Amino acid sequence: MNMLAAMALLTLAAPNGAQAVEADRAGPLAIDRLATCRGITANDARLACFDEAAKAITEARTRQDIVVLDRAEIRKAKRSLFGFSLPSIKLFGGGKDDEQLKQLVGTVGAYRTLSGGLIRFELDDGGVWETVEQVMLPLRQGDVVTIKAGSLGSYIATAPGRRAVRVRRAR
Repeated sequence: MNMLAAMALLTLAAPNGAQAVEADRAGPLAIDRLATCRGITANDARLACFDEAAKAITEARTRQDIVVLDRAEIRKAKRSLFGFSLPSIKLFGGGKDDEQLKQLVGTVGAYRTLSGGLIRFELDDGGVWETVEQVMLPLRQGDVVTIKAGSLGSYIATAPGRRAVRVRRAR
């Protein structure tokens, strides 16, 4: 699809550009209002401000303009996305102190031999991986596999008793 067609599709898909921008800002504005309330010294005014800000946050969450995740949910999402090439966005932090997932450990559920001695295997978390080089000792169901992020976007899989092999995320 060329760039012009993609832009036309996005324009048609968005019902109203102003509403989309407003929805994108609803979450941050609600949080900013909550932070502003802390600076109010009069008790009644501060309480009224907090009540209004809490209502705005609750409504934004109901409309799914904002989503609240705890660290466990973020780790789970990062784990499920490990191995995919994603744009550099601050969806799950993105700051200097943001922990990066450098390896994934999982148990092989299903596996299948592909042509050329390659293997496709599924881990217990649902991720599907494929070897990109021939494997001499194939994986078996129940094997524990460690997949580490390599250099230049590559991934290396290791299993006890087997040599390391380069892999890529299929699904």
